Amino acid sequence: MAGTIQQALPTVDRFEVGWRDDEGEHRLPLADAVSVPFEAGRPVRGFPSYRGQRHFPGLYWSSTTGGHVGFESWLERDHAMLLDFTPQVMGLLSQPLWLFLEDERGKRISHALDY
Repeated sequence: MAGTIQQALPTVDRFEVGWRDDEGEHRLPLADAVSVPFEAGRPVRGFPSYRGQRHFPGLYWSSTTGGHVGFESWLERDHAMLLDFTPQVMGLLSQPLWLFLEDERGKRISHALDY
C-alpha cells in the first residue's frame, strides 16, 4: 500500500515557491529555493481583522526576531510562542511563502503557509 500512496503524491519538481522581501516578489521551483532565507522576508499576504469575526488575529512580539509576528488565531499565537522559546529556532515569520502546484488536470493550486 505504501507504493500506491507514494505514487499518488506529487513530486517536488511540480511545486513552485513564491516569497517577498525588500527587493520585491520572487518565484522559483521549490527544489531551487533551498538556500532562500524566508525568515528574513516579508509576509506574502495580510490577514483581515474586523468586528464580530470568529477568531482572534493579532501581533505577538517575538524575542527571536526582535519584532512583531502576526497570527490569525490563538492557536497560531501559541505556536509562535512555542517556536520563540525553542533555542534551535533562528527566525520566525508569519505567512512567509506561497506554495504553488499545478495538478495533473492543469488546475493551479496555491497555499500560503502560516509559519
